[in-house]
Amino acid sequence: MKKRTAGIIKTVIIGVICVGIVAGFYYYLTNRAPRSVETTGETDEITSVLSKNLEKDYPASPRAVIKYYNRILLCLYNETYDDEQYQKLLEKMRALMDEELLENNPQDTFSTQMQNDIAAYKAESKIIATASVCDTDEVAYKKVEGSDCAYVTASYFLRSTKAYNRANQEYVLRKDENGDWKILGFVALEGDNGDAEK
Repeated sequence: MKKRTAGIIKTVIIGVICVGIVAGFYYYLTNRAPRSVETTGETDEITSVLSKNLEKDYPASPRAVIKYYNRILLCLYNETYDDEQYQKLLEKMRALMDEELLENNPQDTFSTQMQNDIAAYKAESKIIATASVCDTDEVAYKKVEGSDCAYVTASYFLRSTKAYNRANQEYVLRKDENGDWKILGFVALEGDNGDAEK
């Protein structure tokens, strides 16, 4: 009888600890503020992203391209930056894009659309809490009209003061004449895209 009571008490204590850990992690995620600008005017991540020389050190795989692209997205949507840094981040983003995508999205139009989208996120106090890319063995490679193409899935966990949701996107990349993988386009995938109230 004592062993049974001790076992129940032990199970209850473990359960309470687990609930406490989950609640603490949830509190951390929902109350974490975007990193602020340091005295240099740039956060460490913005400095790191902008310091990458894409001409000498272009990402070697389709997955690496999307991982770097996601780092730029996180800077644009979550960080504080000035106009010059914004333009430099866009330049890095556009350097990852296929010529066809660039032609369909002129720089001025693209910049305005990004500014509007980022402003809408900030108006809702929304950030991209996490961004992840599928594993290497999940990248699909295909020949499309004679070109080497790759399909990479990325997941984004979005958080605002009132709700959170997850968005999944499949990026299509095409190898250019220099052997670099460039983003040709993307499509939103079916998944857990609905808002969930806190």
